[in-house]
Amino acid sequence: MKKLILFITIVFLFSCNSGTPVVVPDELMSPELMEDIYFDLMLMKVIKNSNYVAPEYDSYFVDQYIFEKYGIDSLKLIQNQTYYAQKPKLMKAIFENLVVRAKKVEDSIDTIIKIEESRKE
Repeated sequence: MKKLILFITIVFLFSCNSGTPVVVPDELMSPELMEDIYFDLMLMKVIKNSNYVAPEYDSYFVDQYIFEKYGIDSLKLIQNQTYYAQKPKLMKAIFENLVVRAKKVEDSIDTIIKIEESRKE
């Protein structure tokens, strides 16, 4: 009986792998390109949700714009998102860069607002 339990335990341990295999997409996009895509998606979502967009322009803030701009389709984007999600260090670097880019945009908007306010005074 002890040999059977030992055998089952060994088989169980060897049958468990340490992780899921990372499937590389047919057309792997660079981290820089993924960052650009995520940045554009982020800007589109923020602008669309800001309530500053007239309803007649809502059709411009769709994912189709991203697909046309970068020459990709939804399947390629999903495959690459899945790939990068399985690589947390790469994904973390992409999102850290997004935070830096967003901060630069925010700072430049603040600068423009300050310039406009000083002109009004």
